[in-house]
Amino acid sequence: MKHFVKSVIITSSLLFGYLGPVTSAHASPLKSTEIKVQINDKLANFPDAQPFLDNSHLLQVPIRTMSDLLGYEAHPEPVGQAWKVTLKNQNTTVSFTTGSLTAIVNEKPVAIASAPQLVNGKVYVPFRSLADSLKIRIQWDPTNRIAILNEDKNYHAPAWYATQFEKIINANATAYTGSSSENGGHASVDYFGNPLQIGTISVDPSVIPLGSKVYIEGYSYDGLPAEGMYATAADIGGSVKGNKIDIYVPDSKTKAMKFGVQQVKIYMIKNE
Repeated sequence: MKHFVKSVIITSSLLFGYLGPVTSAHASPLKSTEIKVQINDKLANFPDAQPFLDNSHLLQVPIRTMSDLLGYEAHPEPVGQAWKVTLKNQNTTVSFTTGSLTAIVNEKPVAIASAPQLVNGKVYVPFRSLADSLKIRIQWDPTNRIAILNEDKNYHAPAWYATQFEKIINANATAYTGSSSENGGHASVDYFGNPLQIGTISVDPSVIPLGSKVYIEGYSYDGLPAEGMYATAADIGGSVKGNKIDIYVPDSKTKAMKFGVQQVKIYMIKNE
């Protein structure tokens, strides 16, 4: 995986002063959340202001911390009773104003789903609106409740499990279906006799032992989770040898053929 290395660009003490001890109309977050934020392959650290879910059940994140992590200059300023924060880099200028459902992206107004808020002296912005405004793709890992920003334009495995990866395997991937002709005459079941399902992969047991839990990223196929997926090595195949896997897809053989051969990364998860 490509590691996130970027210099932090931040304004002078204005950012800290404007967003420091300010009386807020919202005394505390509406609801705390255990959702984590990841930028590329690194979990984001929020030292003094934690993300939360607002009344619309949308994730709000502290804009000061996010500007630090993403390498944007942040310029806060009071606008009447509200606060406006403008993020800038060489290519993009985005402004958010607390209480407003409109952001300004490169001088053009853009509607956003939930208004930025001032909470305990910190300006928060909707996570999705921030990502969309900066043109950063989002992955969502529901198992670990991690929102991943692909700032470097690559897909990334959830960092929460990074310390539990035994090893990483670069492999070629193909796709197969529940057809009996692809399953040794047994339709829609894996090596153990269980029904085939999304997350079933066929492996060479000498490379990936049967029963192994893995995380796969790098493929592209309509019908599989776009951001990567957890899978179980529960099947074998005569043509699956060496660093190769076959990924089950619940489609016709004709559609599965369109998968072709793709290079993927396989993260072997340690047995607990």
